[in-house]
Amino acid sequence: MNLTFDHAVIVVPELDAAVRQFSAAGFTVVPGGRHDVIPTVNALIALADGGYLELLAPRDADARESLGVRASRRGWSAEVRRAPAIARRFLPSLVGPPGVADWAMRTDDLARVARSLRRVGIKATGPVPMRRARADGVELEWKMLLPDDPSFPFFVEDVTPRSLRVPEDPGSRTHGNGASGVASVRVSVEAIAAAALAYADVFGATPRAVPNGTTALDLAGARVVLEHGAPVGARGVGVRCPGAMPEGVAALGVGGESAA
Repeated sequence: MNLTFDHAVIVVPELDAAVRQFSAAGFTVVPGGRHDVIPTVNALIALADGGYLELLAPRDADARESLGVRASRRGWSAEVRRAPAIARRFLPSLVGPPGVADWAMRTDDLARVARSLRRVGIKATGPVPMRRARADGVELEWKMLLPDDPSFPFFVEDVTPRSLRVPEDPGSRTHGNGASGVASVRVSVEAIAAAALAYADVFGATPRAVPNGTTALDLAGARVVLEHGAPVGARGVGVRCPGAMPEGVAALGVGGESAA
């Protein structure tokens, strides 16, 4: 079973503004498209190591307002619990504060990943078929496996070639700020020791304690850093980059890490 870091999800309130912000920070941002399962639109920051950052936003002002109204109503939590798995995973982030909110590993065998998750007691829904129309009209498809536990990433398996989903041309992967890949993902968990053991079982990685109280595991394509905190889930990403990120980008949980 192949398991490799795929991307980090950065939720933003308005896509065009986020594209301008990340472009000003020296990133090359390419158009994504519209999702057909949840009312979202995205743009991508493809990186030379094969991973990418996804800027994810409500599809338009109407979708943004509708989500905000629903989230403010009594019974929103119950509505989310009753929703399909894809909505349960992403709706809370879309109405929450902007920033790094999730991350994904890609695989060639979702069924095997599901068995690995069950072995450590984690339920997951999938494979969930996904489809996105690119700005140029090209349709792409993939499948997702969505763990109920947000301390774990979701998993993707491409149906159409990944090159349709993520640009591979050098122009798209070259950035003025020197960004070349994702070095780390920071994940908040309720109990570091228990999460580290589950990660070790599923990913076959060896946990190591870090003096600052976190635990790190080196996965294919990125290092994951487990820290105690709430809410549970991805809270930051370190990008291999020669310098620091501008304040506005850093506030979204995106930091720079030395390639060394």
